[in-house]
Amino acid sequence: MNLPKITESIIRAGTSAHSFQRGQEYHHSGAISNPSIQGTILAGLCEGTQEPYYKVRIELDNAGVRAAQCTCAYDYGGYCKHQVALLLHYLHRPKDFAIRQEPAELLTNLSREDLLALVTRLLHAQPDLYDWFEAALAKPAQPGKSKQTRRKKVDVEVYRRQIRGILHSLDGRRPSEAYWQIGGLVEQLGKVQATAVKFLEADDPETALHILLTLLEEVGKGADYIDDSNGELGDFANGLGLPLAEAILSLDLSAVEREKLTQKLTKVGKRLGDYGMDEAVDLALQAAHEGWEGPVTLRSGSSHAAEDEREAEAFEDDDEIDSEAEDEEAYWRSHDSTDTYADLTEAKLNVLERKGCTDEYLALCQKAERYLRYALKLCDLKHVPEAVTFAKAHLGSAEEALTLAERLRDLRHTAEALAIGEHGLQLSGSKARLGEWLGPLEETQERMEQALRAWLAVFSEGPSLESYKTIKRLGAVGWGTLRPMVMDTLHKSYESRHRRRY
Repeated sequence: MNLPKITESIIRAGTSAHSFQRGQEYHHSGAISNPSIQGTILAGLCEGTQEPYYKVRIELDNAGVRAAQCTCAYDYGGYCKHQVALLLHYLHRPKDFAIRQEPAELLTNLSREDLLALVTRLLHAQPDLYDWFEAALAKPAQPGKSKQTRRKKVDVEVYRRQIRGILHSLDGRRPSEAYWQIGGLVEQLGKVQATAVKFLEADDPETALHILLTLLEEVGKGADYIDDSNGELGDFANGLGLPLAEAILSLDLSAVEREKLTQKLTKVGKRLGDYGMDEAVDLALQAAHEGWEGPVTLRSGSSHAAEDEREAEAFEDDDEIDSEAEDEEAYWRSHDSTDTYADLTEAKLNVLERKGCTDEYLALCQKAERYLRYALKLCDLKHVPEAVTFAKAHLGSAEEALTLAERLRDLRHTAEALAIGEHGLQLSGSKARLGEWLGPLEETQERMEQALRAWLAVFSEGPSLESYKTIKRLGAVGWGTLRPMVMDTLHKSYESRHRRRY
């Protein structure tokens, strides 16, 4: 087995000096236990201060560290000390890592009887998994197979019981306790939604529609007794609009069926509207009424972003700028147009992509100015040079560039990922997330000048001590010239925050 490579410089590039030092101390003290590697995934336990140990999981790729997770509460940017300790343990003592088989390899030699006995024991030991198994066994047909090959018709009531169980899982808890558990509840509901999407992917939109409608109905009822002050449940409900629209567009409904569906959606929408959760119904109704004949919605955020940026910059020198307007502008500039838009055009693109209608998909991307999706599809088609050229000509924001750069890295096109990331620093919108992603990657490739530019972009939007230290380290040779610029940025940031406060 060829193990992925990392270096100390790769580890240092992804963390702060303090975290690296503390991680080094943990490594030397033998804090890591049960280290393992499965493919390119490192895992292990690290001794903790507030808990006996923390679980650490790190994914590697050809450019270094792809992703890192830890169960500790660290949230200050970069790898925590426990992740650093695991990486250093892997760097210096790779033979300590037990090589784990992939799940399919682990189970492949079990007989049907052995596998049945194993699952039975698991269900007895973990009874909460029963509903999950019951829903999973009502699985969609495999893509490309006739729906008649499925052994039994899906019973939507199974999902209704599962959804109600999730929604009532907080019953009996104190209101203050239940409030903080809404996120976990929504996560469980998201798994039901994911199951519906699997039916869509298996060309069974009818079952997907029934599950999604059931989910929307029950969430609407749950809103009567669940405290959704933070809006998590409402956001989830509104997010169901896109898969609902996709399911409707994928069905060949008669006029009578459309009318019945419209009546049902309207009824559900009245309940959800009382809680501001009716966006999903609005989009589903649009799909039912317009179908594929509806107008194309242009995605203005990508093609006109540069113009919007210039207009915003015209106010930057106005000392009397209204602080409330400034805050609103900052909010929207930090939420660029790369998030999925809940419109009918987006639903159509998802359906076309799922059905493999590549030419129609690319044509609609062009017509609707969904340039990011166009470039991503070119990557999927292995037309990477064309994707890079197209992206440089059409992408409108730094956030879009980040999305494409991440995809290119996933495909192991590191040089192209760097090129798009560097291009993104010249585009409109917030560049902080792009800079935080790009800076460490540039440094692992020993491109210190480019890494410095990335971190300067981060610092200009939100100065912090850690980014300041990184800039000082990367720009040590020319620090005498660089320092006044950095301090000027810090001064302007302080003045801006002071104006907003008063």
